Amino acid sequence: MTPRKKKGETPSTDRTRDLEIALEEEKSLSRARNTLLESNIKELNDVYVALNDKLKVLRNRDERIKSFEAQLVRANKLSSLGELAGSIAHEIKNPLIAIQGFAKRIAKTRDLEKVRGYAELIDKEAGRLANVLVKLLDFSRMDEPRREEFDLNDIVEDTVLFMEHHLTRFKGVNVEVLRNSEPVMVSIDRIHIQQALVNLINNAAQAMPKGGTIRISAGTEDGFGFISVTDEGGGIDEEIMERIFEPFFTTKPKGEGTGLGLSLSRKLLETNKGSL
Repeated sequence: MTPRKKKGETPSTDRTRDLEIALEEEKSLSRARNTLLESNIKELNDVYVALNDKLKVLRNRDERIKSFEAQLVRANKLSSLGELAGSIAHEIKNPLIAIQGFAKRIAKTRDLEKVRGYAELIDKEAGRLANVLVKLLDFSRMDEPRREEFDLNDIVEDTVLFMEHHLTRFKGVNVEVLRNSEPVMVSIDRIHIQQALVNLINNAAQAMPKGGTIRISAGTEDGFGFISVTDEGGGIDEEIMERIFEPFFTTKPKGEGTGLGLSLSRKLLETNKGSL
């Protein structure tokens, strides 16, 4: 049987009611979607805030690490300069003594030709002194690597020459430089490599209390340049091999080493895209 329609109801009224129900359901679904979307947005915002806080912590930690590394580099350089103090004093003292001597001779003579000769010698010694000071300033600088093309053979010879007097404090220690017949050209910061090489040569000399020979050479292998430093010391005990690059780790008696040389040498080489 067909249901009896209520008085006043028409097909149009039924359609209107159905439309109202559909609209109400759509509004309900829309509210549910909005609620879910707001919940997701809040959750994503919470995740973003948490990640941002974590990123700030990591950045702060990274800055502290970089600051600590810079302090280590500075400490190592001061230590190296301290160990080279005798050599530095010798390099500065000799030109000063010569300048003083020639100045006294100028004061005692009226021969203009001799005065000119002494003046030229004073100028030469002053230039030598200035060169030493420039090397010291270069050695102590703290900036980022300034990579240029250099021959590793020249870097080895310049570094050994710079340390020549310093090495006389080690009895019976000789240095033999084996220059490669071909240039070993690499793109590096010359001062950084010299700083690392000073540490390695110093360690090699200290490893031979009874004397011996330090052999230094430069060459290429698999397309990469290298510097080799070998000594005739007793070697490194296997049980401490893994710790030799740790900052402040040293096997030397208290007061005789900072434990920074190898760790900072490795850092300097890595900064120049190398390794130790």
